[in-house]
Amino acid sequence: MIEAWLDNKTIATCKNASISARNQKYHDERVMPYSNMTLKGWIWYQGEKNMDGVHGNSALNYGYGCLAQRLVDSWRQIWSTEAAAGQNLVGWVTLAPSGGEGGNSMGAMRWAQTANYGVAPNPAMPKTFMAQAFDLDDPFSNITCYRAGCCGTATPKPQCHSCFGPNGYCANLSATNYYMGPIHPRDKKPVGDRLAAAAASIAYGLQGPFTGPTLAGCQMANGKITVQFNRSLLGSDRLIVQDYKTLGSSRVEVLTNKSLFCLQTSGRKDEECIDDGSGKGAGTGAFEDEKTWVSVDVHQVSANSIVVDLAKTQGMAFGIRYAWKGDCCDQRPATGAACPVASCPLMAQHSGLPANPFIAHIEKHGYDKCSIGQIQRHTDLVERIP
Repeated sequence: MIEAWLDNKTIATCKNASISARNQKYHDERVMPYSNMTLKGWIWYQGEKNMDGVHGNSALNYGYGCLAQRLVDSWRQIWSTEAAAGQNLVGWVTLAPSGGEGGNSMGAMRWAQTANYGVAPNPAMPKTFMAQAFDLDDPFSNITCYRAGCCGTATPKPQCHSCFGPNGYCANLSATNYYMGPIHPRDKKPVGDRLAAAAASIAYGLQGPFTGPTLAGCQMANGKITVQFNRSLLGSDRLIVQDYKTLGSSRVEVLTNKSLFCLQTSGRKDEECIDDGSGKGAGTGAFEDEKTWVSVDVHQVSANSIVVDLAKTQGMAFGIRYAWKGDCCDQRPATGAACPVASCPLMAQHSGLPANPFIAHIEKHGYDKCSIGQIQRHTDLVERIP
């Protein structure tokens, strides 16, 4: 858990965090021995063990969102020098879809991993960079073949027909098996490529992109939502919408019941809301039902905007989110076929970096617009849409 890499005094500054002698001991034995070294920075690739905890919010000082910010601050303090105080770089990798270990609300965890900004660097964690991994799950993370025990059997089972072939699941597993099962994606190079690209820009000042398209705001009118992405962060790049018909979903969903907005759920059926986006619970309900969050179609209208068609919800929307749960291929029929990496629909054309997952309320202020102030720590990075 992230708490094991912090001392108890620091952990105590965050509510809903785990304080224990074991964590303190781990920190003293695994962190402090390196404190006399000069380090430029770290790569942080963790989160699975905190999926059962409170994802939280850095602005409200609770949960993983608070701990993530404290980790950056405390490590920089431990390794600070007069010449470089607070300048140590930290690169983050968000969780891949298969890394939930049974915990709920993967989207909220990724949000918390960025101190609740959805992008890095940000005011809470300056001089940080990030590699999104929501679209870099193991190509064979669909565990249809895994659960059926299709590989290595003398008599193939009827349900295993899609698991064989020279490029199929079983051949792939034979070449490079999982480590501790399919919760750990094997395709690490795409993660490394994204970290390298971001580090080149943030850590070494080279020209180039460090993040993908990032939500700036939206407007709703005439049964459609126009979603705009931050022009400054895109730079000379442009947003594109990859063909998603074979994947079965655009990964864009809209909320049809205002009372069922929930950032983090609990329970096997996502029936209890433990965080409505403001740090408060919201009782029980069908928070993740397919009729609550409806998958909708999108199309591109400019280099930094898309239009969301609300025909499936009869023009209704109280919230909008992208790539918040599941993986790029989980809406297609169950199969042993591979899911291509980086195949979620929204991405930057030239860099190939994916759009950062987001969630937002749609509120009325004389007109309907996206509002993320309640769930994103600040709105410093949000461009106002007139």
